[in-house]
Amino acid sequence: MAYGCTNITRLTAAGTLCVSSVITLASISVDACAASDASLSSLTFVTEEYPPYNYLTDNGLAGKSIDLLEAILEHTSTPFSRENILYYPWVRGYNLALNEPNTVLFSTTRTPARESQFHWVGPIAEDQVVLLARSDVTLDINTLEDAIDQGLSVAVIREDIGAQALTELSYPEHLVRSAIDNRSALYMLLHGRVDLWAYSADVAEWIAQEEGYAPDTLKPIYTLMGKSYLYFAINQDTDPRLVTQMQQALDEVTNLPATTQAINDG
Repeated sequence: MAYGCTNITRLTAAGTLCVSSVITLASISVDACAASDASLSSLTFVTEEYPPYNYLTDNGLAGKSIDLLEAILEHTSTPFSRENILYYPWVRGYNLALNEPNTVLFSTTRTPARESQFHWVGPIAEDQVVLLARSDVTLDINTLEDAIDQGLSVAVIREDIGAQALTELSYPEHLVRSAIDNRSALYMLLHGRVDLWAYSADVAEWIAQEEGYAPDTLKPIYTLMGKSYLYFAINQDTDPRLVTQMQQALDEVTNLPATTQAINDG
């Protein structure tokens, strides 16, 4: 009887081991399948008007960031069409990227304040955020305190890097005016609704020329942020493997030999 009990005990132990092994193998199989399912095709890409990086033409979306994204997805054999990119006002795209997993917003300035809000893939390009004034207006500003002391109002786009920079630098709220987009901010500045515009110097110049103004219509008078960089900002709840895959592809694409890049650029 004792022998029988021993056999049963051994059989039970063996059975437990067998079940554990099956579960372990199943887990490995599921993980392997999940890894193979981690595809960049599951990402939703959102952009805005921010030339020359991303903007809308009569023929669809264009710009340096659009070209780079296309190269990344081609490099990873991911099906892609520019028509699938969502083109939204900045605030809508920013909120979508904050709240919806698998959402990628570009081109987004990476800052310490935003660091923990997203995963980051990049850099895409270098940028500089400044205070812009009309060229025909004389302003003497050496520090941000000078602008505050003079009571200068500033146009910003809500949740844009210019708006966030002013908030971090404690610029008085009553002197900050929100615009719905960059063209509205340009209009506010050129029509005397505000004294200054917090924005990218290069992008502002592009927008002004697109609207028919001379290249020297605007002038940067104070640098809000020194050297900054644009990135693809990815929702925090996105699978980190997708972030790694996209970063690796960007690194490989941007490290192509110069001759290959020239062919692609042409």
